[in-house]
Amino acid sequence: MADYEDVTLDINGHIATITINRPSRLNAFRDQTADELRAALAEASADANVRAVILTGNGRAFGAGYDLAQITPNEVPALDHVLETHFNPLIKAMRESRLPIVTAVNGPCAGAAIGLALAGDIVLVAKSAYFYEPFVNIALVPDAGNTLFLPRIIGRARAMPMMLLCDRISAAKALEWGLVWEVHDDDLLMNAAITIATKLSGLDPDAVAATKRLVTAASDFGMDEQLGLERDLQGIAGRSQAVQKEIAAFFARKSGT
Repeated sequence: MADYEDVTLDINGHIATITINRPSRLNAFRDQTADELRAALAEASADANVRAVILTGNGRAFGAGYDLAQITPNEVPALDHVLETHFNPLIKAMRESRLPIVTAVNGPCAGAAIGLALAGDIVLVAKSAYFYEPFVNIALVPDAGNTLFLPRIIGRARAMPMMLLCDRISAAKALEWGLVWEVHDDDLLMNAAITIATKLSGLDPDAVAATKRLVTAASDFGMDEQLGLERDLQGIAGRSQAVQKEIAAFFARKSGT
């Protein structure tokens, strides 16, 4: 089993559990995180004994989105390159994997982490968790599949204000909207995920993989084009003066000046 820094991979029988493991940063993603998630999924998929994956976060958050702290101060971030090289391949790998992925959203889920959560096949969420689209607040645009998944799952009338107004969406509202499959008490979330993954692992793996392929083909038509559009527009946004001001403000707050 490979060594990872930002994630952990645990294989127990037919179930692989991949955990985002940057709790001190509320599991904010850096480029390495996306690469390790994809590698861990590939490692699980290569194990013929594995029939289901659980994806979750360590600590009190599922994921705080992209970690701006990895950007060098005064640097103009090439976010289009970041998406093309790290995050878009991860989203595609999750959708194309033979394995059903149970996403256990254990806490706050923001920005790119929402795309990651929704790239799973069955989404469970803790009662204390919420979904938050912060992009427009910092002069960026939603990415990591957010503009692909959200309108198709909850409809334009809900997806648009969610992304433009940047309001937090509670677990209860996410369930009401059909964004997630189930909501569980925080301390029971992983038990629920294991129960579902165990049921999936007892089914015929070829039928499960074929069903996932069919549903993905029906729901994700135009995925490459949409991810490409997110990449291009995020690249433009990332080079804007407005974003440079937001990044400078972030580092000023971080340094306490």
